[in-house]
Parts: sequence; C-alpha cells; structure tokens
Amino acid sequence: MATANFPEIKPTSRRFRMGDIPSTTYTSLSGAVFRRAYGNKKTGYTLDLTFENISDITELRTNSGTTNAILNHYESVNGTFKSFSLTNTTFSGMGAGVRSRIKAPSNVKWRYSSPPEVRAVYNNISTVTVKLIAEIEA
Repeated sequence: MATANFPEIKPTSRRFRMGDIPSTTYTSLSGAVFRRAYGNKKTGYTLDLTFENISDITELRTNSGTTNAILNHYESVNGTFKSFSLTNTTFSGMGAGVRSRIKAPSNVKWRYSSPPEVRAVYNNISTVTVKLIAEIEA
C-alpha cells in the first residue's frame, strides 16, 4: 500500500545536509591511510523543516497547513517506519540548483528521523519542526 505524500505545506525555513558516499577509512600500522567506497550514490541526506506560527486546526493562509495535518501524516506513515515523497510545495521558493540536489537521486524516499516537535506559540497557533532523512529504496 502506498503511503501519502508529505502535506502540501510551505515551510518557513529549511535546513539541508547533503549525503555522502558510503565508505570506510582504514589506517595501517605504518600510518598509511586508505579508503574503501561501498557504492557510488550518496546516502544520509537530511532535511529539517520548520513551520512557524501555523494553526493547529484550520489553515490561516494558502499552503500554510495545520499542525494536525503534520501529526496526522506522521501517524499515517507509522512514525519513523515508512517512507514517503515530498511535494513541490516543500521546496517552494528555493533555487532550482539547490532543489535538484535535494531531490537527487531520483529514487530517494524520505522518512521521519524523529517525531515532529510542536511548540505552542499562542492559543491554537504552533511552531512545528520536522526532521527527515532520505534513503535510497531498493
């Protein structure tokens, strides 16, 4: 059964860390260093999304989403277990070069690396932080 895409919510801020090629570094007794690569595709991409001052229940403006939409999505993918795709709204306002790096490789799927964090700002208004990690699905 396919999982639902991440909700169509434009984040207030994003923090992206590129992945790296899986490898191991060895140091011999003589002090020489050599590395062994275990593939040619980067893994371990991370993306932290912050949604500031969003309503808990109803959208305040277009693509502002709700706290409930994020929490419902987290529950629908069984927390950190199932992977999902991100929508274009997640990357709205980003330059094409950066956006293409986040979306590469094409078969990357995202999953929650930890539960969403909700900070109450005001009555029915919250700031939600989501931490995601990308994996290449076989």
